[in-house]
Amino acid sequence: MIQPIKIVVSKEFLRLSILLTIIYIVLEIYYNYYVSVDYEAMGFVLDLNLFKYAITKLIYIGLLILSYNLYLRSKFLYAIYLLLMFFFFIPNAILFALGNTFYGAFLSNVFFVCVFSLTPYLKFSFPTVSFSQKKKSLIIFLIAFLLLLPVIVVFKFDLNLKTLLLQDIGETRALFSEKMSGYLAYIYNIEVKTIIPIALIFFMVRKKWILVGLLLLALIYLYMISGNRIVYFTTFILVFFYYLGSNYLSKISNFFIITLALLFTAQFMTQYVFHAPLLGAIVGGTFINRLLFIPALLTQWYFEFFDGNPFYFAESHVFNQFVESPYDMPVGFLLTKIYWNEPTVFANNGLVSDGFMNLGYLGVFLFSIVFAILFSLFNSFNLNKGYFGVFFAYVYMMLSVPFLSSFITGGILIFILLCFLILRNKTSDIP
Repeated sequence: MIQPIKIVVSKEFLRLSILLTIIYIVLEIYYNYYVSVDYEAMGFVLDLNLFKYAITKLIYIGLLILSYNLYLRSKFLYAIYLLLMFFFFIPNAILFALGNTFYGAFLSNVFFVCVFSLTPYLKFSFPTVSFSQKKKSLIIFLIAFLLLLPVIVVFKFDLNLKTLLLQDIGETRALFSEKMSGYLAYIYNIEVKTIIPIALIFFMVRKKWILVGLLLLALIYLYMISGNRIVYFTTFILVFFYYLGSNYLSKISNFFIITLALLFTAQFMTQYVFHAPLLGAIVGGTFINRLLFIPALLTQWYFEFFDGNPFYFAESHVFNQFVESPYDMPVGFLLTKIYWNEPTVFANNGLVSDGFMNLGYLGVFLFSIVFAILFSLFNSFNLNKGYFGVFFAYVYMMLSVPFLSSFITGGILIFILLCFLILRNKTSDIP
């Protein structure tokens, strides 16, 4: 008698797949009834194409099936894969099916996600670096302190306490811009986006609360001299995910649950309790539109424009010193001039569209490979789960920052160096 074939799938995998699918459905509803209505002037149109809609659903099912191998091999890489589905695939699929947009942008994002599924097969080994825990703590604290010194020398302690109360923000920012020079701006950005947030998690993991407090004071100082909310953005994400769950999958599961709760609760409160259109504007415009749909729309713009115009390899990195631009203004301003008739607004360029702008579909292929190698490297470092917020921030950053630039301005190279010397769990620790 032939025995029936049993297919056993993890309940955890099914739960996460169901959560992501519910988010997909809810975002389609939001696009249909909210985004395409209130933001039609921005380019969000409702033009349902049933054939494209069917394609997106078949590909989505295929990507979920493909992800099971990732789930079995690396929970960290599977969690990142789910973030790629959330940030890259779903918004572009909705625009492709409900907005009837260009094939190239959608299929390039599908390819980008598919390539990531190869990451478990790319493994790196590193030479042993021996530091005592005390030396590690001293090194990372000194880095944070020494990078802060040039900022203190320039801005001193002439602080406007009203900035903490969100007052005089414009004046604070204007004064900050006047004093901020080229090298100092780079130090400031690295300190705010990379060094202090990572040092904060490093000492939270080791429960060095006095040092955590000193780093928080440094962040408050940096905010008071700049009035810039970016001071808190990376730190908030890192601390949020540090406490969000006990492992990678509980963190991503809780993030999906919170996202759904926010979507459902805000919509219900807007329509049936407070009748507050402002709340709907905040959730729909800020959270949904800016977080997900605007990056997808800008990706579409880049693909449409460069499908019939010369590629430009060097706009966003050092090669622009050697290659002359074929355009009379930065491409981001040119696109908003064409599509919005608003040349003073810059259209941000994310990883997939940046690859296409640089080298066409070859650029999409190369950037997808490099991104997969990068996260295979991170996986090989075997970091503490408390650093998951760093990777969430990197994935989100890839939506709107040119890929090669993110290695410098986004602090990725510095983070890799810190991982190799200090943060990785396989580093030989001397008690």
